[in-house]
Amino acid sequence: MLRAILFDMDGVLLKSEEAWAHVVAAAGERFRGSPVTLEEFQPTFGQGTEADVSVFGLKCTPAELDRFYIEHFPRYVEHVWVNPEARGLLETLGARGLGRAVVTNTVSPLAATLLGAAGLSDCFECVACANLVPRSKPAPDLVLYALEKLGVAAGEALMVGDSRYDRGAAGAAGVRFVGLGLDGDARIERLGELLAHLAAPGRG
Repeated sequence: MLRAILFDMDGVLLKSEEAWAHVVAAAGERFRGSPVTLEEFQPTFGQGTEADVSVFGLKCTPAELDRFYIEHFPRYVEHVWVNPEARGLLETLGARGLGRAVVTNTVSPLAATLLGAAGLSDCFECVACANLVPRSKPAPDLVLYALEKLGVAAGEALMVGDSRYDRGAAGAAGVRFVGLGLDGDARIERLGELLAHLAAPGRG
């Protein structure tokens, strides 16, 4: 029986890639002396802070980079796009008694900023963020954290995501994965299609 749905945040509920491109470019300037270019940034979007340090050759610790992001990201929040289908879907799921969680490689202060800007802060029983677990997606830690907080087993949940990091984390945790524009155990092309998927035979 389905009891909870976990959502990746970025690319599913909202899109902050443009905002992140700005702040990561600024981080490159600060921590390596040259901005991170779009060509460098785009293939890596969605990875964790530790990977940012390594991939972009930044001379700082992941904790220092997190602090930089937390300080500088809010100035770019106007570049964030909110999925117009998100709030209605989340409210419907809540009305059906399903647990709702965000599972994101973003750290808690930034996730709070983004969900607040999107008007979605009140739609979740759990927000699982990278600073709360040892390893970011594609490791299973965030998914397992959300399951524990919601009090559900892996077989009672599904996860909606749009990246290989999401698919990997869900698979490692034993949670069914619904890809948004991405192949998984099931695939949808729009977030609003999730309700029809749940209504299909055998999905309850």
